[in-house]
Amino acid sequence: MIFSSREMAQLSRLELLAQKVRKGELRGEREVSRRGPGGGFREHRGYQEGDALRTVDWNVYARMRSLVVKEFEAEEALDVALIVDRSRSMRGEAGRCAAKVAAGLGAVALTSLERVLLLPAGGAQRAAPESFTGRARLPALLEAVEGEAEGPTDLLGAARAGLPRATRGGVAFVLSDFFDPAGATRALSYLLSRRLQVRALLIEDPERLAPPPPGRARLVDAESGRVLKIDVTPAAVESYVRAREARAASLRAFCRRSGAGFLRVRADQPFFEIVRAAIARGWLTP
Repeated sequence: MIFSSREMAQLSRLELLAQKVRKGELRGEREVSRRGPGGGFREHRGYQEGDALRTVDWNVYARMRSLVVKEFEAEEALDVALIVDRSRSMRGEAGRCAAKVAAGLGAVALTSLERVLLLPAGGAQRAAPESFTGRARLPALLEAVEGEAEGPTDLLGAARAGLPRATRGGVAFVLSDFFDPAGATRALSYLLSRRLQVRALLIEDPERLAPPPPGRARLVDAESGRVLKIDVTPAAVESYVRAREARAASLRAFCRRSGAGFLRVRADQPFFEIVRAAIARGWLTP
């Protein structure tokens, strides 16, 4: 179990935030134009064979002797997709952070009666997506977010394989370090093309943010296993820091241009604070 007893209590506090979602203080549902009962009145149309008699507007019939039925704007539950990077580069603190944040976001969504779709990304054998609906499914979600980090990152493959062909829209959270051989933004572009509201969380392991000490260093690519030997000099450290910041800035700029949300976090931040920041930004509302 990745959660301590204290963190489980914090998870319960997140569910209180979900109550605000239900009350409309933080709106977590959306209205979708759809034929059928259960929402605000939309329009009249002529009666057709097979229409339920309860949909007939009898007041109109009494006045005009014309059979018409009422159509309504129906509300659908907001789908929340959680794409969680489980690749080798997410081993350790980054992977634990991603799992806990995903669980927190999922807890809020489930308490708000939304459907949560968990899509693990990475691993030698791609894990099957899992769907959860209702507060009673929270323990199953907490168990499902845990998983071994292995294999290369494949965010795009996870999104393509896991999303249903016919989606109702909704929100997609991508929790990753974005060290994806296919490119950091390809999966985000695909999700946007599916008309999802995308929220990218760049999770960085503080141990990996720090450059190695001066001298001869042996670096191993966590994704490919390739070994690189370099001389760590002040110039090399400066170049590394610039490249690291430029990479994060590039991802942030892409999200800004495309209308996606972006949040850069350290893996040692409390998961509760990260989830609260996401909720405060209205990220559970498309």
